[in-house]
Formats: sequence, C-alpha cells, structure tokens
Amino acid sequence: MRRVLMSLLLSGLLAAAASAGPKPSGNEPLTAEAMKAELFGVRMSGVQVQTGEAWSECIEPGGRTLYEIGDYISEGVMEITPEGQACFTYPGTGTSCFRGQRAPKGYMFYAVGGGGSFYATKIERGVKTCLARDLIG
Repeated sequence: MRRVLMSLLLSGLLAAAASAGPKPSGNEPLTAEAMKAELFGVRMSGVQVQTGEAWSECIEPGGRTLYEIGDYISEGVMEITPEGQACFTYPGTGTSCFRGQRAPKGYMFYAVGGGGSFYATKIERGVKTCLARDLIG
C-alpha cells in the first residue's frame, strides 16, 4: 500500500512539473496574434511616459481610431503588422508603429525606431464605436 501511495505521489509531482514547463514572464513583446485579440474594440487611457501628459485612444473592432493628447484629437486607423507592431495612421502626423507589452494595470507601448512611450493604465474592452465625447477631454 505504501509503495502504491508513493508511486501515485511521484506520478502527480512529475505530471505537475511537466505541465508547468517554461512560462512567459509576462513582459515579453505582444505577438501579432495577441495584439489583434487585445487591441481591437478597446478604449485605453494613460500617460505619455516622457512628459506625463494624459492621452486616450479608442480603437473600433474594424481598426478606426480616435486619439487624444493635450489639445490634439484626431481620427485615424490602426493595423497590426505580421511582426507584431501596432501601426497608427493619422492625417496630420502620418504613421507611427509601436511594440506593446503587458504591464501592471494595462500595457506599455514603445515607438519603433525611437520616440515616445505610452503607458495605458485604464482599459475598457468590448467597445463597438468610438465617439469623441468618450475621450478624456
């Protein structure tokens, strides 16, 4: 009986160790698939890291966006590249691409090729339509 209990205990420990395997630490860049799943149909707000300025971005399920920072509000479009970059195109500023990663309370976005970093601290999911009145201003 004792041998059977030890065998079951050892089997359970081995199964737990095998299923644990290497796990992501949680701060790796988001993959293209994760970005697509998590960034369409979302309203985010937070701070621009370098300046501390508040910003807000709403992204509809089809990719239409509304962005606000300071007195600047613009409508544009977001697309996710196969390389896992979220690229935002606005009429006044052109296209800017970002790598993203999960962070405490939200996401961190880093401009590809240098530039600003954005910390999204508030995330609302399930957004269908973006309206200017829903932004932070």
